[in-house]
Amino acid sequence: MYVKKSIYLAPTPTLSSTLDFDKLMTELSSTVALPTLGVTTSVLDTLMRPEGRATLRSKAGAKAVKPLGIDLGAETPSLAETVEIMETTESLEGSESYPRPNGEDYYARPWGEHTDVEVLRKARAEGHAILLYGVPGTGKTALVEAAFPEELYTILGSGDTEVADLVGGYVQTQSGGFEWVDGVLTRAASEGKALLIDEIGLIDPKVMSVVYSLMDGRRELVVTQNPERGTIKAKEGFYVVSATNPNVAGVRLSEALLSRFAIHAEMTTDWALAKKLGVPQSAVVASQNLSKKVENGETSWAPQFRELLAFRDLATSFGTKWAVQNLLASAPEIDRPVASDVFGRVFGEAILPAKI
Repeated sequence: MYVKKSIYLAPTPTLSSTLDFDKLMTELSSTVALPTLGVTTSVLDTLMRPEGRATLRSKAGAKAVKPLGIDLGAETPSLAETVEIMETTESLEGSESYPRPNGEDYYARPWGEHTDVEVLRKARAEGHAILLYGVPGTGKTALVEAAFPEELYTILGSGDTEVADLVGGYVQTQSGGFEWVDGVLTRAASEGKALLIDEIGLIDPKVMSVVYSLMDGRRELVVTQNPERGTIKAKEGFYVVSATNPNVAGVRLSEALLSRFAIHAEMTTDWALAKKLGVPQSAVVASQNLSKKVENGETSWAPQFRELLAFRDLATSFGTKWAVQNLLASAPEIDRPVASDVFGRVFGEAILPAKI
């Protein structure tokens, strides 16, 4: 749902650079460092209901200070003219932990006067549907699983998701006959459970229209595919919460669907919590700087909470430099020069993506 266009003024790459990967990366790095004209707009933000929006950020009001032990006096400007350490005085430090079905703990974040887990539970009790959005790895799914660990159905949306996946359909039995099997939406409504529609933006809006009658005052679902199933009245406790990544190609969210979510919240990585959970500070600092570059339109990738926790574990097993090289290799190819430059400056040495 984001449209981003950038034009760089740069010389034509040399023939030798096109035949040598390292030289090509160097020239691309210099190109991205040149002036650019660009615009980034969020279609999703323009459609969101303003009265129900909230942003869970860990960088609000952040200030930049010069880091110690890093030489920024290079004569030739590079992608990262400066490396900034973001102060996280307003960061969302997790204090209360909640178990997830996979056995991991989720650390709650303050959301106004409540924690995010408390907001979801209170919103469910009062019937306020929630839409969480943000880049992958920031904790959207983990938050929902922590809020409703024992009362949650989940469906992972895609362009192939059909009405039958939500409502139900006939499946063939071993004897050759057919029997009706309820879909995840029907089961959640019948049992009074919460339903997480993950990656809701990838599901065809026509398919998503089947949830409308359950999310408004009617609170019912007419199963037209099976007259014997009839009309399903949502049992008390039924609740819809969804998550999406607006940056993924093909995301579509109709105004009719968005209007049924009373609360919209963007989730971002909690940098302070990442450090609290043992992620090396240098990795957090580099990731924060890349995140700022994403906001400025200089790159499109920055490690998020999920990647940082994996970095922590891999650094313990294989060493810090190995973990950095692995992290850089996971970045989109076009963003690797920027990421390598930032991580290299923070760690004090040139580090390239992993290559076997």
